[in-house]
Amino acid sequence: MHPIFRHHVGEAELALRRLYSDGLRRLGLRSHVVLAQGLRFHVDTEDLIDRSLAHFGMWEGGQIEDLAQACLRHRADCFLDIGANAGVYSLMLASRRIVPRIVAFEPDPGNFARLMANLEANGLQNAVEALPLALGHAAGDVTLMQSGDWNRGESWIAHPDKPPEEAPGVAAHVVRQVRLDDEFAMSGQMLVVKMDVEGSEFHALAGMRRTLAENRCYLQVELYSNRFEELKTLFAGLGYRYLRTDNIDHIFTNVDPA
Repeated sequence: MHPIFRHHVGEAELALRRLYSDGLRRLGLRSHVVLAQGLRFHVDTEDLIDRSLAHFGMWEGGQIEDLAQACLRHRADCFLDIGANAGVYSLMLASRRIVPRIVAFEPDPGNFARLMANLEANGLQNAVEALPLALGHAAGDVTLMQSGDWNRGESWIAHPDKPPEEAPGVAAHVVRQVRLDDEFAMSGQMLVVKMDVEGSEFHALAGMRRTLAENRCYLQVELYSNRFEELKTLFAGLGYRYLRTDNIDHIFTNVDPA
């Protein structure tokens, strides 16, 4: 299949993009709007992901391309963006209209506000179901630890596997957590899933076992620990195959190979 997204910018464009964003930053305008993949993104150039969008016009291009191609190849019914942050994955897929339904979960209040701002900036409010929720093994209120400005994608839900911290720039929020199986009655569908939940992988997966069992799925799971063999065992028990690893993103599927 032909690439869906543009993954590289030339040296001249890169220099111009850096000049624009870094110039605004020196003027005290850390927060501004940049174009990436034909989309408008509100960015803060203190943030790792936003800086990549500002300079290179992309973030995790290989992973986004793979999931987009999986949506097309398997004729996905729904894309689940679990840990959506400011919505890079969801906006990229929604802008290409390659999957009929996108549901984005983002419990960090600041990140959720940026997600909504990015959707509105591109007229995609109706293309993505954005929910300010964490996914876990049990429903209820939980504590979210807000990461620092250097990488707002690292906010995490406090639990025994990843306890809260007291450090400069770390704020706490009470957010709502739900079980995916309780909130969505999905069965017999083709789902493409991206999970990036900063240490809550096993908790989120425990709350979606029925969904994983009753649907055809292609998943990218970022693992924020050294429990890779445990993750493989969990998916094998659900009838999934491990396909490959890209950095700390691991791909699993129960879709029969073509």
